[in-house]
Amino acid sequence: MTLSRRSLLSHASAGAFLGAVAPGLNVAFAQSAPAGGNILIVLYLRGASDGLQMFAPAGDADYIANRPTIKVPSSGAGAGFGLASLDGVDFYLNPAAPELRDLFNTGKLAVVHAAGIPNSDRSHFESQDTMEIGSAPGEDEAGGGWLTRHLDALGGERPLLGTVASAYSMPISLLGYTSGLAIPEVTTFNVSGGNTTANQLRNITTGTSAYKEVAVNTLDAIATVQAGLQTATNDVDAVYSGAVGSSLRSLARLIKMNVGVDLATVDHDGWDHHDNLPTEFAARAGELSKSLWAFWHDLQDYQDRLTIVTMTEFGRRLKENESEGTDHGSASFMLAMGAGVKGGKIYGAWPGLKANQLRNGDLAVTTDYRRVLSEILVNRHGQTKIAEVFPTMAYNPLGITA
Repeated sequence: MTLSRRSLLSHASAGAFLGAVAPGLNVAFAQSAPAGGNILIVLYLRGASDGLQMFAPAGDADYIANRPTIKVPSSGAGAGFGLASLDGVDFYLNPAAPELRDLFNTGKLAVVHAAGIPNSDRSHFESQDTMEIGSAPGEDEAGGGWLTRHLDALGGERPLLGTVASAYSMPISLLGYTSGLAIPEVTTFNVSGGNTTANQLRNITTGTSAYKEVAVNTLDAIATVQAGLQTATNDVDAVYSGAVGSSLRSLARLIKMNVGVDLATVDHDGWDHHDNLPTEFAARAGELSKSLWAFWHDLQDYQDRLTIVTMTEFGRRLKENESEGTDHGSASFMLAMGAGVKGGKIYGAWPGLKANQLRNGDLAVTTDYRRVLSEILVNRHGQTKIAEVFPTMAYNPLGITA
């Protein structure tokens, strides 16, 4: 079997690979470029988050009629938080997310409603792949993931730990990028094993094996992280929640090591709510809300550099199903948060919820997800060749960032 650095890092964490092959090595501290530029975090809500449950047009008669048991009310028990209006429609944030309300009200958070993939096919796998490649159905797919194309277009040397996934493997958005590292938990990022495998790795790193470059870089990254752990700590007042909270807490600690992280991806699973939506959705929304608030607070010294964007593969159908849930739909929402974001506003165009305004029973997509991503790349991450990132879509910013 031949295993290239490209194929290895395209599909799995080098650290995870080496952890299985050879460990317990003491290596010299690796030098990384100093931090100082903007930091972009891409947070994927996997499972298709229901935008009509997160940001509900709670007073809309069609919304109320189609969701008699699961709707977010505008008043009374379980009422949502009134946020803002879009095209004359008032929107209410899910009551499980008070921290998002506070971020919105202080101008740190912006919402894009009715966003997503044009003509989505309602398949989780197809839609996630499409979105992470950075295309739309029926288009010729560009090579690699959209973040890979972004980094390639930026060019230049990058720090050893410049690009990380706070996960066990690299996402498709970084497909083909050979210098990223998957670090699911920074405090345990290490190799493990016995003397036999450790000696094998020493031989690999001193020889001419195809494993040499990836092994050396991973060992250098581990040494850098281990040294950084001596000083970087979490803010004790930053209360994270759930698995996404663990990922964001680990990432915050890595950023505070000042090892050059300027692009990171995070996943938040569990948004596929076909039944018992009010309870299950509230749990996920609460985790997201608490953890984004904690992450923002934890990185208070980096807030002028930090921008976060969320995405999800599609939304849910307008009409609730018989299990008090919602099935696969089309449009959902995106969030932009942090430095440079003109928050406290809902962006996009509201398509309406009347039968003739829906797309096959779904909320219609009026904002292509790439409009949001491209604007953030240009204004917050130094991209000057955006046509190389999204070659099939003209640049057309919403004005969501400065």
